[in-house]
Amino acid sequence: MHNADYLELDGRLAFVESRPGDRPSVLCLHTAGQSGVQYRHVAAGLAELGFGVVVPDLPGHGRSEPAPGGPISDLSWYTDWCVRLITALGLERPYVLGCSIGGSIALDIATKMSSALSGVVALDPSGVLGSDGRPPPPPALEDSGSPSMRDRTYYGTVEACGRSVPPERVELIAQMHCREDWHITVSDIHGALTHDIRDALAGITCPVRILAGEDDFFVPPSRVRRIADLVPHAAFELMPGIGHYPMEEIPDFAERFERWVKDFEGVAP
Repeated sequence: MHNADYLELDGRLAFVESRPGDRPSVLCLHTAGQSGVQYRHVAAGLAELGFGVVVPDLPGHGRSEPAPGGPISDLSWYTDWCVRLITALGLERPYVLGCSIGGSIALDIATKMSSALSGVVALDPSGVLGSDGRPPPPPALEDSGSPSMRDRTYYGTVEACGRSVPPERVELIAQMHCREDWHITVSDIHGALTHDIRDALAGITCPVRILAGEDDFFVPPSRVRRIADLVPHAAFELMPGIGHYPMEEIPDFAERFERWVKDFEGVAP
């Protein structure tokens, strides 16, 4: 049975969708500025394969109330929030699946509670390595610099999708992404640019698979490969013809996820 409800966490209401299953639950984490709606097709597919599924909207995103202090620009804050969510829901050794900032948060969760996870699948993680150059300026919105935030999101999403994705699917993904709150998005992006957990990755003991879309406009596959190289036992995979949003671009994503975690099952961290 599909359940969608609000859970009070840190004094604020978080919107969480869940589906029961006989296999471990999959905690699905969305991208910057977006919400759990990115997993609307994947969640049903995973449930049909027997996985439990948990899809939260991070604070300030989608239908969740904002964090007490306003927009978050620290991905590790989201990580700690997710750890509290896992505890509050009583999830037993879940998988953590995340894309972009969600992939970075998934890896961050693994640095804190590997023994409590069945494994991590990180898609095009956008943080982890910190800033490669000068630290980025604090997040800010300037109308003169970005007269149309909607167009910036729309065209950026179109360019970030892979060449194998049909145009009508790209159009739908881009339209759905335009429903974001840019005050949240710019803070999330700042969080990705400053997120640095390189020194903690070697301590991850649960199974990890890190994937990169070959056509990702936002996060170069070479950067994702650098992240995978820092997790001693991580499996890395390049996805031809796929961009920055694999769970939205790939029709049979749930089946692929099942194959990706096949080697995870029965492995004790």
